[in-house]
Amino acid sequence: MVKYLLIFVFFFLIGCSDTEEVKSPLKSTYVPPSINYKGQYRKGYVRKSVSTKPNVIRNKSKSRYYYKTKGKYRRKKK
Repeated sequence: MVKYLLIFVFFFLIGCSDTEEVKSPLKSTYVPPSINYKGQYRKGYVRKSVSTKPNVIRNKSKSRYYYKTKGKYRRKKK
């Protein structure tokens, strides 16, 4: 009987151990409104989460370039 109990406990402990990394999804955070040292009111806003992907800066600059210059590609040339 004790032998079966020890085997059960052993398998139970092995089943409970979790060695895999569980990554939580990136979430945005709310920054509450505040008043600075000059007494000026600052509105609350939602701050986006920071991405850990290596190509973030490259993609951001390409996107910024596209949206700043998209009119140049749509204009009709005379």
